[in-house]
Amino acid sequence: MNRGMMSFGAHELIGLNEALMAKSANIELLSFLSQHVQDQRLRNMLEQHAESVHHHYMQGVQLLQGQGQEVYAKPGFAESNMEYYGQPKLGLRNPNMPMPRLNAQAPSERTICTTALSLYKFGAIGWTTYGLECTNPQLREWFMRGTAMSDKMAYEMWGFMNQKGYYQVITLPNETIQAMMHAYTPSQMSLNQGVNAMPYQ
Repeated sequence: MNRGMMSFGAHELIGLNEALMAKSANIELLSFLSQHVQDQRLRNMLEQHAESVHHHYMQGVQLLQGQGQEVYAKPGFAESNMEYYGQPKLGLRNPNMPMPRLNAQAPSERTICTTALSLYKFGAIGWTTYGLECTNPQLREWFMRGTAMSDKMAYEMWGFMNQKGYYQVITLPNETIQAMMHAYTPSQMSLNQGVNAMPYQ
């Protein structure tokens, strides 16, 4: 094992350690939650997410141990299954938020979904923050792949929750939307140069 392959600053090593600790806990939590749901689609999703986080965790361990050349040998998170849920349902559909149970013996399906969604959202924020502070290019890429993975998992979970009515989307009146759309006018430079005016897209 050639440890000379990788070099980390103190803050990067601390960030990687924090990330691996969090991912280890998330793997166990997602696996545990998957055993407490009846919906087979949700169970499969949580199990797939746990496997994806585990794969990313192992990549991080490889980085820590100086095996950076092999860290991306296997694919990460699979393509999102959002098409399975169809188009998002917009608008309120008899929303109902049950009171939390102080004496709950097991989490409800809604609670399990909300817990997983929160993990993914805060994970995406955390991995992005760590990644933007990295000077090591491979570690930076590892964190940003974690961000992309969290984004896909969050959107997939949200799609399931949206279809079940757990996460409904408030809409605005059409006249308000139209007014907002007409409030913006493309600049003449953008119209003349087209997409070439946006070099970072």
